[in-house]
Amino acid sequence: MLIYQYSGGLNGFLSAVFRAYKEKALPDLITDGNLSEPPLMSQIVTVQPDEAKALRVERGICARMGISGLHQLTYAYASANPEKNRILFYWILSVFKYGSGVQTRYQDPRIMNFYDMTARVTLEINRLLASLRFSQSPTGLFFAEFAPDNNILPFLVPYFSRKFDGQSFLIYDCKRSLYGIYNGTEWKILQEEKKIPCPSSPPEQVFQALWKEYYRSVAIAARESRRLQDSYLPRRYRAFLTEFRD
Repeated sequence: MLIYQYSGGLNGFLSAVFRAYKEKALPDLITDGNLSEPPLMSQIVTVQPDEAKALRVERGICARMGISGLHQLTYAYASANPEKNRILFYWILSVFKYGSGVQTRYQDPRIMNFYDMTARVTLEINRLLASLRFSQSPTGLFFAEFAPDNNILPFLVPYFSRKFDGQSFLIYDCKRSLYGIYNGTEWKILQEEKKIPCPSSPPEQVFQALWKEYYRSVAIAARESRRLQDSYLPRRYRAFLTEFRD
């Protein structure tokens, strides 16, 4: 059993794809983590991230699919699907074989799995762009926390850095212990296991109380529809929304 083990995120994965394609040795498994108990009689190949090789794969995809193909690849790589690496690898090989025709191969469930991952990540990004809530700390820093299904923090931070236009903020993905930090000029993603405390300022607490009261006052109990609410905003996001907190 041939196993490719990579590191370095998407660049590392594309480096593994480049090696497999060049050596014509298709791996049985591609993993981005250490295997505690590798299968018996397995051959583990460690692949280091190589930006030049990753770029060649990206150019090959772009030549066949256009820039939209690269965007789809980036979205799909953010998926939390445990079979993500296998699905991505098969899709890239199919792109090099069929070109843009891969988008119409509806009869192939493995290709459809790729587009399903892309759609789920895109939907979650759009939902969080609309519902992520920021609070102001006593120091003036704006902060927000959430627990997304997929690793979408790298998509949110650039968007809010443009929207805030020079205002520093911090976004915390508490599921992955990731921080998106913007200092007013540039942004970056950091991993920190220890949560940084960010209490709300007294004026912020007043605003939150007023918002809760407004939410309760405009609600019509007789017209409440939980099913409709769930279709627009899944319950797993509500723990981080002011109006749903106790």
